[in-house]
Amino acid sequence: MLKILNLNEIQNVPYPALRGHLEQKVQEWKNEYNIENLTEIGCFLVLDKSENQMFEASEMEFVEVLKIKNEIYLHGAKIAGDSFGEDTYLLVEVVVC
Repeated sequence: MLKILNLNEIQNVPYPALRGHLEQKVQEWKNEYNIENLTEIGCFLVLDKSENQMFEASEMEFVEVLKIKNEIYLHGAKIAGDSFGEDTYLLVEVVVC
C-alpha cells in the first residue's frame, strides 16, 4: 500500500496513468478548495492487485470502476474525519470471457 499525504509523493505511484490522474485531481482540488497542501483535505491510498482485501467497500461513501487509459481500478472515497477524506485506488484485472 502506498499512502500519499503530500504532493511530492504522487511521483511514487508506480502506475503512470494513475499518477497523471492523481496530479490532475490534486490540481482541481487546489483550484476548487484553495488549498496548498494535500493534507488539508485528505490523502490517496494506492493498492496493488494483491492487496484487494484492504479495499473495504462497505466503509466507502461510494465505489466506482474507473478506467484510466488501459488500467482499471476500483476507486472508493471514504470520509475519515472532519473535512478529511481518503481516496482509495485498487488496480484490478478484468478477464473477458
